[in-house]
Amino acid sequence: MKILVINGSPKAKNGNTEVIINQFINGAKAPYEVCYAAKEDSQQLADYMHHFDTVIVAMPLYIHAMPGIVMKLIGCMEPAIEDEKSMGFIVQFGFMESAHSKYLEKYLSSLAKHLNYNYLGTVVRGGSAGISMMPNKMNKKLFSQMQMLGEYFEKEGAFDKEIMNEMAKLIELSKGKSRMFQFLSRIGIGDSIFWNQMLKKNNALDRAFDKPFVV
Repeated sequence: MKILVINGSPKAKNGNTEVIINQFINGAKAPYEVCYAAKEDSQQLADYMHHFDTVIVAMPLYIHAMPGIVMKLIGCMEPAIEDEKSMGFIVQFGFMESAHSKYLEKYLSSLAKHLNYNYLGTVVRGGSAGISMMPNKMNKKLFSQMQMLGEYFEKEGAFDKEIMNEMAKLIELSKGKSRMFQFLSRIGIGDSIFWNQMLKKNNALDRAFDKPFVV
């Protein structure tokens, strides 16, 4: 079985998507080929997909939208001529709640069928902001889950549904947790610390509340 993994992150090898792909492949231990949507010509990559039995597209989710480079790639895809080909997806994003991916999941399911691929499902992992900058011990659970997914995929040619469900378990925050995070944000504790550090690093802290699209 020839498997192609497409990294759909604009950051290519320098982001959270790459970390997740590497752990998946480490579990599989198979020589999967990885291509980068940010570095390849979209049409050439779409054509190259047809040389593989299985295609896995991994990408970040920005609010509710996939990256533009993935949308461009999808626009170049043509239905597979041969039957029995498979396509699956891995989606990671910063929000903790997996509910943010539900609309995209429905679209990806329809997309795979439209392209004459067997839909393998979509692995969803929220709370992924900054994992590429964290020490490995802080990502221990995530790494273990992705490696087990890769190991199962190598044996069965499918994603392990039990692991998928566990990774997407936090569907929505309870009202109590929502209020708690709102409170922590107001007093300057929580995600705001991380994002303020990133803004400072990029000399943009004084522009945190800019509204460039407001007329």
